[in-house]
Amino acid sequence: MKKKGNYGKLNKASRTSSVNSSAPVRRKKQTKVKLTKGKQGKGKLFRYEGVFSATDKGYGFVKVEGFTRDIFISERFTNYAFPGDKVLIELLSPGPLYEDNGRSSGGAQKSREGKIIKVIEHSVTRIVGTFEEIRNGYGFVIPDKGTLASDLFIPKGNTMDAVTGQKVLAEISDYGEFKRSPEGRIIQIIGDTDDPLTDDVSVICALGLRSEFPDAVIRNCVDICGDGTIEGSSSAHELDDLYRIDKLSDVFKDSFAGKGKRLDLRDIVTFTIDGDDSGDFDDAVSLECIEDGELEGAYIVGVHIADVSEYVREGSPLDAESLERGCSIYFPGKVIPMLPEKLSNGLCSLNPDEDRLSLSAIVLLGEDGKTLDHLITESVIRSSKRMTYSKVDKVLDEERVAGYKQFEGVLEKMREVSLILRERRFSKGSVDFDIEEAEISVDDKGNVTDIRARARSASRSLIEEFMLLANKTVAKHFCKKKIPFAYRVHEDPDIVKIRELVETFKKLGLSVDRKVLKKVNGSDDASVSSAEIATLMNSAEGTPFEMLIKTLTLRSMQRAEYKPECLGHYGLAFKYYCHFTSPIRRYPDLQIHRIIKQTLRGEMNNALKEHYEDILPEVCHRSSVMERKAAEAEAQVDRLKMIRYMEDHMGEEFEGTVSGVTRYGVFVKLDNSIEGMISVYDLPADDYIYEESLLRLSGRRSRRYYGIGKRMCVKVSACDLNQRIIDFIPAD
Repeated sequence: MKKKGNYGKLNKASRTSSVNSSAPVRRKKQTKVKLTKGKQGKGKLFRYEGVFSATDKGYGFVKVEGFTRDIFISERFTNYAFPGDKVLIELLSPGPLYEDNGRSSGGAQKSREGKIIKVIEHSVTRIVGTFEEIRNGYGFVIPDKGTLASDLFIPKGNTMDAVTGQKVLAEISDYGEFKRSPEGRIIQIIGDTDDPLTDDVSVICALGLRSEFPDAVIRNCVDICGDGTIEGSSSAHELDDLYRIDKLSDVFKDSFAGKGKRLDLRDIVTFTIDGDDSGDFDDAVSLECIEDGELEGAYIVGVHIADVSEYVREGSPLDAESLERGCSIYFPGKVIPMLPEKLSNGLCSLNPDEDRLSLSAIVLLGEDGKTLDHLITESVIRSSKRMTYSKVDKVLDEERVAGYKQFEGVLEKMREVSLILRERRFSKGSVDFDIEEAEISVDDKGNVTDIRARARSASRSLIEEFMLLANKTVAKHFCKKKIPFAYRVHEDPDIVKIRELVETFKKLGLSVDRKVLKKVNGSDDASVSSAEIATLMNSAEGTPFEMLIKTLTLRSMQRAEYKPECLGHYGLAFKYYCHFTSPIRRYPDLQIHRIIKQTLRGEMNNALKEHYEDILPEVCHRSSVMERKAAEAEAQVDRLKMIRYMEDHMGEEFEGTVSGVTRYGVFVKLDNSIEGMISVYDLPADDYIYEESLLRLSGRRSRRYYGIGKRMCVKVSACDLNQRIIDFIPAD
C-alpha cells in the first residue's frame, strides 16, 4: 500500500504553495455591487452577493466583485455552502474592503467578517472521487481535492455496484444540512484508483470536458474529407485556379499579378518543426535570402498555416463543436482534439509530401529584422519534411542527422533570422517569460517513464519567433483595415501587483531601478512599462532566484485573453497581436481565418461586418473561458502524473531548490521540476522563526535557515493522489 501523508501535523490549508497559482485581476474602480440596507441595532446591515471559497478547516472567504479584500466566513456561518457557490452574505464586523497597498503604518488589518444568508446558486452538481463501501449496499464518495469539503453519501441502490477504491463520477441530489452529509448517486465508474489511465478521465469528468464527438459531427467530417486528399474532398475546386511562383521574392515585384488567387507554393521548400510525439501539423515555414538587386541582404519569411476554415464552415456541426471545445487539450501521451482526427491529423494537417490548402503570411524583412513589406494570401503547399525539435537542435549544434543534410543551410539561416527578430523584440521591451516546464513521458498504459525539466531549445525559439512575426503582421494588417477581428490581448498589469512584486525583489536583495520604485510608491494609476519589467527580471538572471522571479512576475501580470478590440500585448511589447497560426487547435485562429479569406476574396461587405461585430464578443469570451479550463485540466493531470512518479521513488533522494516558504514549512522544487513540501515539523529539531521580510525560516538555536533559492537534498516521504500532495523530508 502507498504511504499517505501525515496530515495530523499540519493544516491542509497551509499546504498551498507560496507562489500564487491564479492570475491577478485588475481592480475595477467603479464597479457596482448589489447591496441592501436595513436596521441592525443602531447600525446598518449590509448584504452583498459573492462567490464562496472554502478551506479544509471549514472556514472560508467570499469574493465580492469590486472589493479587493475577501470577506472572512467562519465555519459556523458558512450555511452549508460549497466551494464556488454564488451566495448572499451579511457583514458582521467592521474592517477594510480594499487593500491599503502596503502603505499603512498600523500593520496588517484584519479581514472583515460576514455570514452566508443563503446559497443563490450551486456551482458544483457533479464530483469525482473515490468510492468507499460501508455496508448494506451504501457508501461514500471521498471527493478529489478542490470540489466538496465533505464526503458524499450514496444511498443503497445508487452505487452502480461500485467497489471500494474505484474512482467514480457522482451527481449531487441533496446538498445536506446541519449534521447531515450531502447525498448523491454514482453515474459513472471511471476505473480503479491505482490505474494511471484513470487520471485523464477523472479530470475530464470533473471539469465537464467533451472528449467524444457527436455522431452529427463525425458525419459532417466524413462528408467533407472524402478520401483524405484535396482532390477527393469537398474543396477539390480550390486547385482549379492557382497562381504559380518560382520563389517567394516574386510576390514583392511590381509585375506580380497573382493577388486575389490562391498561390501555388508547392515548389517552394517548406517544412514543419514540431515535437517528437506531435500528431497534427498546422504550421510550416520557409525562408529566402536575397543576395542581389535592390533587396540584397533582405530576408523573406514564409509562415504557412493549415486552411482549416475551408473545411469547417460557420454554422456547421463541426463549427458548433469546435466553438464548444474552444481548443485542444494536451495530456502526457494523449490529446483531446478540437477537431476530429480525420481532419486534425489528416486533411488539415500539413503532412510531408501531400498537397495541402493553407493561408500564408509572407514577410519581407530588412537586415535588422524590420518589416519592409508583407503579403497575406491563400495558398497551396507541399511540405518537404516533417522535422522534430530534437533533431533540428542537433543540426544547429552541427551534428549530422540522417535525412537533414539538404536542409542544414536553410535551418542555419532561419536561426540567424530568429535571433535578429528576438533581439529586436527584446530591444522594444518584450519580457522573457520562458519559465521552466515539465516534460512528462508515459507508456501506453499511462505509467510515467520519465519526468524532466524541458531544456531551452534553439529550434523552439526559431519557430516561436516566426510565429510571433506572423501573428503580429496579420493583426496589424486587419486592425489598420478596421475589419472586425479577434485579437490576443494582454493588458497592462495592476500597479498593486507590481508593488507586491517589487517588495519581493527587495526581500531577496535584488536591485530595483529608482524610476520603478518611484512609480510603485506613487499613485495607483501609475503604470510600469514592459521594458521596466524586463529590466527588473534581468537583475535576477544568473541568481538562484531566476526561475522563481520569472514565475512570480508572470503571475503578477494580467491574464492574456481574446477580445474583439486591438488593445496590444503588454508582455510581448506588441501594439498589434492575434492568434493566426494554430487553427487546428484554437478556435480564435479558425475564426479569423474566415474573416481573412472573405476579405481577400472581396466578400467583406457591411452585412458581414455587422455579423462579426455581433458574434465576436461571445466567440472571444467563450474561447478565453475554455482556454483557462484546458490549462487547468492540463495542470491537474500533470500533477497526478508527478505524484504517481514520486510514489515509485519513495525514500529516494533528489536535489532541488527552495521555491517557497511559509510559517508551516518550505516548498522544494526538484531539478526535474516536481514540487513538494517539507513540513516545519520534519525539519531538524529547532525553534523556527518565519522571517517574512526575508522569505525564510530560521532556527533560533542552530541559526540554520531555509530561504528561497537554497539548494537542498530531500527524500520522498509521502504522496497522496486525492489531496494532490507530495511530502519531502531533508535527506541530511
